[in-house]
Amino acid sequence: MNLPKRWAICSCILLRSLWVQGDKASTDVELSAAQQRVIADARAAAAKASSAAAEELLTIFNSSSFRSELASQGEGRGRRLAAFSSEDLLTEVEKALISLEWTLNFGLDAESLRLHPGDTAMDLSTMEAYGFLPTMWQLRAAGSQLVENVSLQEWDILDAAETSLYHLPKFATPADPSAAEMADRPQYLAGNFRRIDTGVGRYGAMAAVVRNGVVMQRAVVLGSDSGGWESVCNKSLTPVNRPNWILKILEEAAVACDPVLFTPLGVAESQLHTMLANARTFARVGGYLARQIYQMLEDKADVRPVEVNMYTEAALMGPLRPADMKALIGSFPGLFGTAEGEKLRQFCLKHQIPLAWGLEGARTWPEEEARRASWLPWEPIEFWQAGHDRLLDPWAGWPATNASSIGPAAGSRESWSQVWQEAAAARERSVPPGPDDFQSWWSHLSHAGQPLLALKGGDCSSPDLCFGTVIQSANNPGGKVCVC
Repeated sequence: MNLPKRWAICSCILLRSLWVQGDKASTDVELSAAQQRVIADARAAAAKASSAAAEELLTIFNSSSFRSELASQGEGRGRRLAAFSSEDLLTEVEKALISLEWTLNFGLDAESLRLHPGDTAMDLSTMEAYGFLPTMWQLRAAGSQLVENVSLQEWDILDAAETSLYHLPKFATPADPSAAEMADRPQYLAGNFRRIDTGVGRYGAMAAVVRNGVVMQRAVVLGSDSGGWESVCNKSLTPVNRPNWILKILEEAAVACDPVLFTPLGVAESQLHTMLANARTFARVGGYLARQIYQMLEDKADVRPVEVNMYTEAALMGPLRPADMKALIGSFPGLFGTAEGEKLRQFCLKHQIPLAWGLEGARTWPEEEARRASWLPWEPIEFWQAGHDRLLDPWAGWPATNASSIGPAAGSRESWSQVWQEAAAARERSVPPGPDDFQSWWSHLSHAGQPLLALKGGDCSSPDLCFGTVIQSANNPGGKVCVC
């Protein structure tokens, strides 16, 4: 990808210690020969494919049909972007991809644990035990109970994605792979195109935001979720859950399989082609190019819940450690005011990872998941906000950043303690708190301190450790200060 020559870069004050930690995290992981080969092959192919995609995008951007689709987004809010020249619009897209947030969600929320006390999932204690977030294969190699109930079909889907889509070597003995072979398999990250404040919430109540430098050095990019692609498009596999014939027809009609299959892997610095493959994969269910770009670039763009699942995927080679994370995001509805939320805060304090909270749909995951109609493609009522503000925790958030002198505001810890206690008490009632409660608490805390704005392309000189901005009107009227 060709970097734009001029970026509107805000003031970004980076602590030296953060850069030292960041440099170390980028270079001190030794990858296997197979992992290095996959990345090297992808990097060579991606440079050509992304360059070709840039030319194709310029042609698309010049078309009247694309301009009309873009202008119509958000009931006409897309007109601002539709007025850009094709070249300027491509530059904005390139900048957004350089700053693209990569997340991995994990851990159950408090309501899920209450409703299903026997359920287990990878959580902070897993990361403490291993020193990193293990892959499913590493959990299998260790005989972990976390993968005891993973079916043979699920393992087959995972293996097929990693060998056919990501081109990793096959196991010598598929039914009994060695620990070394399983260690070669990647961890999966989601490209947060829609800038959702809690990442992909269906995968967990905590989202690790991975350093962009780590993704650039150790990951390859696919145009969609690989497991979902294999489940829908690979006819040789047995699906984990067999849909009835009506749902199967609808599923196959909704998702285009060829764009991912015939598009080379991308890398962080060359991914225009995988972005384009993503838009073509989900075009029939509302994830078409004009809407994708609108949600990437426009402040407060509307996002249907189902669109959160239309992400590109990065296969990260090597371990995902605390040092590889530039922030941890906790689900405000899922964890705030709970014992699990306090564990997250203490983990962030211990590892000096900034903690921020995200509101998403202002519902716990069990409540969100039960609202099945809101997850339908083209659903006309339920919308979330792209680039929704986050709130930095006053104990484990602000102090771990370069912006500790900006926040937390005086008295904010007292406000946070009060709201935390209110939320904890509300969760003990027979009727759990709902969206109105979470919205009210969020609004109170937003007024008690500086909201963290979502990082946009070109906001900061380097997105490696920076994960948002704040408005510092006293020292920088009308401008932004990067939070890293």
